[in-house]
Amino acid sequence: MTMVIAQNLGNSLIMTADRRISNTNHLGEVIGISSDDYKKIKIINNKYIISFAGRLDVAKKAFEFIDEKINTINNYMDPDLFFKKAFNYGKEYYEENFPGEPLSVFYLGYLKQKEPKLIGFSSDDNYNGIEVKGTIKRNSKSLDDEKIFINETIDFINDEISRRQHYYKFPRNLAELFSKAIKRVDDVMIGDTTYSVVLSQNGIEEYYH
Repeated sequence: MTMVIAQNLGNSLIMTADRRISNTNHLGEVIGISSDDYKKIKIINNKYIISFAGRLDVAKKAFEFIDEKINTINNYMDPDLFFKKAFNYGKEYYEENFPGEPLSVFYLGYLKQKEPKLIGFSSDDNYNGIEVKGTIKRNSKSLDDEKIFINETIDFINDEISRRQHYYKFPRNLAELFSKAIKRVDDVMIGDTTYSVVLSQNGIEEYYH
């Protein structure tokens, strides 16, 4: 499981995700933790950033495709189409090699004519991307539980921002807040180490908490 928070701030993009990789059995129960240092946000050519939640093997294979084919991205009318192909490549690999559903979501961020774009992709519709303003994602077996969780997390973030509005105008501080929101989740599959990436016209900044 992964928890990821992504936000289009109007002049920049920020993504924060936990760094835990857990091992599960065929019932989805945690049987061990393999890492608390895995980056679930990928920086590509200092131009694109991608975060993911869901099946790790889907993401790994998609990122392999991206690393090998990124020099062909200009052949596509829209960069989203290139990344959609990469995500489906990872999904197809998973379906051929593993049991179960290749459930996964990706969030793509980049600047288009100096304007930040945040696009969400889901395996549910073969990664037909849709632009979003912001998102909080944590895989859950229950949609009702997921909605309650997301609303509670949004309330926590908004309450913190209302107390220190000037402080959280800065993306670096907002990354710290998103990290706090992730760390307060009581779930063995979500770690207490996080990684954030901010993309703006000034470039890319990385933060570890």
